Amino acid sequence: MINIIPCNKSYYEDMYKIHLSVMPQNDIMSKQCFFDEFNQPTRKYFVAVNNNSLLGYVGIFNTIDDYNIIGIAVNQDVQRQGIGHKLLQTIIKDARKNQVKTISLEVDEKNEKAINFYKKNGFIVTNIRKKYYKDNDALIMWLYL
Repeated sequence: MINIIPCNKSYYEDMYKIHLSVMPQNDIMSKQCFFDEFNQPTRKYFVAVNNNSLLGYVGIFNTIDDYNIIGIAVNQDVQRQGIGHKLLQTIIKDARKNQVKTISLEVDEKNEKAINFYKKNGFIVTNIRKKYYKDNDALIMWLYL
């Protein structure tokens, strides 16, 4: 059974391994930078686990009335099984509970898989950030709650 739970430090190493395996080369953070994200008071992370095995994670930057998704990733071995959807729904539910009005994110313009995933979940493209990624622009996407 897949459970979505708040993240704790015991999952950091496995989260970083998933990060390395699924993120595009131009979006990989150093291990220290990745771990530093967790110690910010404005960050919130949830993990998907099954029998103590980490399947995926999602993290947000909370700006009072907006949750900005800073990362969502699912282990390649279990992708396309609804885990990303469950993680995203957890963030949406948490946002509504905390009276957050919007969820936003930046996604590489070339990452069609992610763009389609977000569109399928109600996000719309509202703008472009030029050269947000090393060689590519980012699409700014929003979900209005």
